[in-house]
Amino acid sequence: MKNKNENTVSNIWSTQENLIHFYKMMSLGLAGLAIVILIFTMLAYTKDPIVVIQGGHGQGFYPANRQSIKVEKSDVDTFVRDYLESLYVWGSFDSEKLAGEIKPFSEDGLVAKILENQTQKFGKIKDKRLSQDISFVTVKVLEDHVMCSFIRVIKIEGIPLSVPTELNLSLIEGNRTRANPIGIYVSGIVERESAK
Repeated sequence: MKNKNENTVSNIWSTQENLIHFYKMMSLGLAGLAIVILIFTMLAYTKDPIVVIQGGHGQGFYPANRQSIKVEKSDVDTFVRDYLESLYVWGSFDSEKLAGEIKPFSEDGLVAKILENQTQKFGKIKDKRLSQDISFVTVKVLEDHVMCSFIRVIKIEGIPLSVPTELNLSLIEGNRTRANPIGIYVSGIVERESAK
């Protein structure tokens, strides 16, 4: 009499068929699970997100709507004022820190030009305390560019020097990122000092 567990061709063959059938069923099950996960992911993606704001009075839950938002002139005005702060307000000149401040809001080629220009102006004064601030900022948003005027206050060893400055900025719309949620980028700058 032959044992059922004996290594015969028919036993090996039926074991292989059972194993192939098991793998086939497991593959179908995993494919079904992947399709279910894909469906739930698509449903979650199309659902409007909930924004949670944590403040002094606890948490606030607000439903958000997915819609494209048109950039208004007031948004451009706020963006430009923040950009001017990033570019012209610093306690000591540091080109790497300046690059980090303006890079999320500028085209890549423009950042190198700005750093070169600023280094030419302030890189020579390495051994003195140097800081810069701006005041009396006015921003005029036009159709094709933005005009700004302000007074730069440069302090060398604590002695202030006022420099009236006019600036023309060319702006473009681009990808919205976490660092730049409005999606506006500066593509060109024309600066005039001692303007009236």
